[in-house]
Amino acid sequence: MMDTTTEKDIANILWRALKHVALENDDSIDNQITVNIKRINDKQEFKITKAEIIDFVNNQIRKFHSVNGIYYCSDHVEYTVIAREKYRPSLAPFAWAQDIPFTEQNRYKYDLSQISLGLFFKLLKEVTLDTNFIVQNIFTSSFYMGMFNDSGTAIDLFDKEINLYNIVDSLLQRSVKQYLMAIKIEPLDDSEKSEISNNIKKYRKMAESAMFNVNLANFNGFSLRYLEHPLITITDSNSMKKINGKRMTAPHMVYNHDMLEIYTAGNWHDDPLVQFINYYQVAEYLFNYVPNELLFEKVQEKIASPKFSYTDKSNVLELSHLIAELNRKNDKEVNSLRMVLNQYVKYDDLKKSLSDELINYYCDEIPSFLKNISEPNQIKFSINNLKNSNKVYGKMASRLYAVRNCLVHNKEGENHFNSLIDDESLKKEVPLMKAIAETVIIKYGTTV
Repeated sequence: MMDTTTEKDIANILWRALKHVALENDDSIDNQITVNIKRINDKQEFKITKAEIIDFVNNQIRKFHSVNGIYYCSDHVEYTVIAREKYRPSLAPFAWAQDIPFTEQNRYKYDLSQISLGLFFKLLKEVTLDTNFIVQNIFTSSFYMGMFNDSGTAIDLFDKEINLYNIVDSLLQRSVKQYLMAIKIEPLDDSEKSEISNNIKKYRKMAESAMFNVNLANFNGFSLRYLEHPLITITDSNSMKKINGKRMTAPHMVYNHDMLEIYTAGNWHDDPLVQFINYYQVAEYLFNYVPNELLFEKVQEKIASPKFSYTDKSNVLELSHLIAELNRKNDKEVNSLRMVLNQYVKYDDLKKSLSDELINYYCDEIPSFLKNISEPNQIKFSINNLKNSNKVYGKMASRLYAVRNCLVHNKEGENHFNSLIDDESLKKEVPLMKAIAETVIIKYGTTV
């Protein structure tokens, strides 16, 4: 396993980028370059040394701190968000040269912008540049593939002051940084700035409210959501590792159309809530079919027996009691889910789809948003026990049903799911529900 990115790695990449646009000269000074800077009515040269870049990266990173997922420096807070344009699946970039101020500001200055350089560098330290496909191809190649083709190409600062910060920031405007936005909140009173770290909860609420206003106004068609670790999420190095070169085989089965549409909807999104609900609905599709099939088999078995007589009152009453008992069990959705699991999902189906880490997790832990559940042990289960105990299906069904209820209900006094803090916990439940959905689709399908 490779180490995460260091300050030195970041400085080296920036230095390579700057060298690519540097003026060609015969300067004998090692590790110093000259770049062209363009402003609205001005153009001049600017000298930079590698030592300055190293110090710059270190100093910028040191400026930023975090408490409970909120980043801040000496004079403002940055609430990290990503954006999608409404009705489009791709991430939306922040394409403006300047920060966008909120209107009607009073004691605090609000802006929507790309994240600051120091925070960008801090987030880069969470990933592995050498092995992360997206960072490698968006962050670094933006310097070498069409952004700057010729030595001496001017870096455009528009009307910004000429300094190292603005030069590097301009250089990175079209890198992956364009997808990393922040709602910035700066108190106008200097005495409040010194108390930022002590008032993080207040600033979180203010930022959440500001994000709601952006979404309410449909600003630029944006739909914003908060992410504590946005760079890791959008590059998703774990998902990239799962991409492989397996051949795509022609189908030997056909599958239920409705199930496929529901499954595809979940597969299309990266929001774990949407994923889980859609995968759950694949299993839910059979909540009537499986109990009805079981009822049919049991009733058919009874009336087909040579010992059954429709003229025998005790036989008929026994049959009616059987039907009533089966229908009573089917009244509860969790029982229908258990029957679907028992009918279609076996040990090998889950063992092949889930990592050992997740299998251990389901056995030992529960989601953070179910912490107030009355009997936590009743939603912990060992997949390995599926081989010899049907009780596991009950626990598995109870867990999935509890998660589902927490996502779709928000009643006072019950467990609540908060996507701002519980997303990571929910992500661990999605692979199980997805594996079940895939298994159900396949086993409910028919051969060509």
